[in-house]
Amino acid sequence: MPTLRSSMKAAVPALLSVLLLALPAQARGPSVVEEKGKIVLVEANGKRRSLTSSAKDSQPSLSPDGKAVVFVRNGSGKKLESAAGEVEANELWWVDTAGGKPRRLVASAASDDPKKFLGALEAPQFSPDGRTVFFLSVAWTTSGAVHKVDVAMGKEQFVSPGNTLEVIPRGEHQGRLIVQLHKYFLGGGSYDWFWLLEPDGKEVGPIGEDVSNFRELYLQEPASP
Repeated sequence: MPTLRSSMKAAVPALLSVLLLALPAQARGPSVVEEKGKIVLVEANGKRRSLTSSAKDSQPSLSPDGKAVVFVRNGSGKKLESAAGEVEANELWWVDTAGGKPRRLVASAASDDPKKFLGALEAPQFSPDGRTVFFLSVAWTTSGAVHKVDVAMGKEQFVSPGNTLEVIPRGEHQGRLIVQLHKYFLGGGSYDWFWLLEPDGKEVGPIGEDVSNFRELYLQEPASP
């Protein structure tokens, strides 16, 4: 039976890929991929250029202006004990697509407070203005946590519980978050719905068990003139 953590990892790339596939081919610009632990920039003309060389990097995400990439760097094998069990002490890094030395944004950190625990970091994504990076961390037994970090200042903050994360790139809800929350019924039992959140974690409202209708209403590309 799949674990909560494995279900989260399977859901996140699926959520993000829908947005990419929805873009018309002519609108696509540069992209980033991971190849053998290196972050590679694929330019619009198909030219490929390695941005990192550590062989420990994965989950790259390109900034909206195409000038930077955020990614996950595997640790040295160190483990941290969390409420959900033992997890990897990995890191979040940033690199300029024009070149230069990558810099670390967030390091894993142990804490008895699930809101402050940082470990098994994943799914980094830029805000539409490129100033903030949102990401997931292990937290509670039944839920991970959404955090954010200021790219310029390096200040990290807890945002909300959450098992998946998607930053809305455009449209009426640009900059808001789609997060799967684990909640409990008053009469007993629990459920996992997607919710629309403000960037500070405040709940805007429930989306439901599926986000496809929400995307059709709010995430369609504008019609060409």
